[in-house]
Amino acid sequence: MFEDTRLTAYLILLKYYVIPRTRLRALISRILGKQEPTLQHMLANATIRWLSSTLSIHQFRAISSGQCDGNALLQNCPTLLEEKVTTETIVGESYRGHYLVKYPKPTHIVFYVYGGGFVSGSPGSVMPYLLQLSVELQARGFKADMFVAEYDLAPEYPYPGALRQVVSAYRYIASRNIPIILAGDSAGGNLCLGLLRHLIKPHPSIQPLIQTEGGLGRVVATCLNSPWVNLQNNGESYRQNANQDCLDKGALDRWRKAYLDGRPLDEYANPIDGIDGWKEILPKNTFLVAGDLELFVADIQKLAQNQNGYRNLEIHVEPKKGHVWSLVDFGGTQPGLPAARGGQDEDNVYSGIHLQADWIVNRCGV
Repeated sequence: MFEDTRLTAYLILLKYYVIPRTRLRALISRILGKQEPTLQHMLANATIRWLSSTLSIHQFRAISSGQCDGNALLQNCPTLLEEKVTTETIVGESYRGHYLVKYPKPTHIVFYVYGGGFVSGSPGSVMPYLLQLSVELQARGFKADMFVAEYDLAPEYPYPGALRQVVSAYRYIASRNIPIILAGDSAGGNLCLGLLRHLIKPHPSIQPLIQTEGGLGRVVATCLNSPWVNLQNNGESYRQNANQDCLDKGALDRWRKAYLDGRPLDEYANPIDGIDGWKEILPKNTFLVAGDLELFVADIQKLAQNQNGYRNLEIHVEPKKGHVWSLVDFGGTQPGLPAARGGQDEDNVYSGIHLQADWIVNRCGV
């Protein structure tokens, strides 16, 4: 009863204090001629920051872990239906996953790992976004299956449980012997980097991947949105962007504690510490996307600098945007037809999807 009352109080404060205050700030900035994010972006960031900083892990999970019917969403995407794509849920002995898009004859597979601080998130929370990405890829002549790996959440399932499940799902996908594009956001980006390291240097408590198993496919590219690369949460941009981003340092610290469950950080959980070995670990094409107002931006830039030009690594930092800005901007939009290209217009909810679709096709197109 107390938890329900507190949740109601926080939601009331959000509606009558946080959102009006954010609108006022946007208005004042516009009057003063300051360069600020769009009102939509500011409201989204303020809302997520408020909820993550005030709610318990389980309350935040209940609010933020979306549920969607992938097949129903697919019916709104006629260009994909014309290709006779299907959806499918896969349940293995040690993994779960969902094909949001499955072509009769794909050239690639996008293997996606969603974020949520390891304590929240679900395949449904990224389904609309990924379906629209599939629409944009198809419009560019690129036919890639879209597979989302599902994993259990902390604190119920602490580290390295999620990584173990992602590795198991990858083993299944790789057995199809089709080139893989590894993608993910936030904590999902962290898991992607952990997976890449495991492929070369197996985690001591996770079964190695033997490259001769069934003609395993290989990762040909990695595209990560705002990956959480430093779980110490002490990067240079934390203070600078504290009131700009959707993330809250206090919440991140709680989520890290729940995820690690007393275990020390290692190179699989904290990619920024893995200075050595990137030459062998990264695929030949890597794309890191961040926003210049997010808490993680300095850490992401530092990780990129640590690569020392080993591979074709590119980083894109979007001005006046926060954490996972392309997903935040697209939030609430339904997938459908290919969107008109509007360049990098800050009001274009498709700009982040266009950015990543163009990169994937340019680097992996056949």
